[in-house]
Amino acid sequence: MSFLQKNWSWLIVCVLALFPLIKIFSLISLNFEYPEFDFILFDDIELSEQLALKTGRDIIPGIEVAIEQTGEWAIRWLIAVLMITPFKIVFGTKSNLFVRQAMGISCGVYVFLHAFFFMYHEGFLSIFTDLPLILSGISAVIILALTITSNRRSMKFLKRHWKTLHRLVYFAAILTIAHVVLLNKDWELYSGLFGLGLIVRFGPVRQFFQTQNLKVVLLNQFKDVGFLTKIRRLS
Repeated sequence: MSFLQKNWSWLIVCVLALFPLIKIFSLISLNFEYPEFDFILFDDIELSEQLALKTGRDIIPGIEVAIEQTGEWAIRWLIAVLMITPFKIVFGTKSNLFVRQAMGISCGVYVFLHAFFFMYHEGFLSIFTDLPLILSGISAVIILALTITSNRRSMKFLKRHWKTLHRLVYFAAILTIAHVVLLNKDWELYSGLFGLGLIVRFGPVRQFFQTQNLKVVLLNQFKDVGFLTKIRRLS
């Protein structure tokens, strides 16, 4: 079996994680010639007339776009990682450790870039000036710690403490959603998925789905639909 056949799902995660970075890093250029200017420069984005009327400004600084985009993708990957187990419970699928690891690392990369761009623009101390920023700072520390320890060597070194450490991802998710809510960003979808995942993990609900074996039920329904379609065509 070739490498692509064995690792196609892992490769899909990597491609999906890298694709948004192409757009983000296209805004960045490095300044080697003029020391009086910043070393990292961001291209500003000119808005269309319709967006300019809606937002009240013609240009959005590239650094703001980089901060916002990395933050959005960080929470998307975080929620995606947390939905793996609920999806497994509901549909009875098998979870791939390498895919989960790739998704977690993707989240960690975007969290790091989000924090880096913010501190580069606003300064490190600005994190402690506002509650939403403090919450996001704590969440970032947790997620980065989980990213660094997402490997077999850390699992062997930490032993039973590894699971305890990685359960902090739920606390990080709560802090992240609170951060988004306080900033008046779109939070309904993220909080809804996170809440749904917690409900599915709840003992009686988990047991219900595990006994129902929804995957088999759906497959049987699709087979029945296909069979009925063939009968109708013959008739």
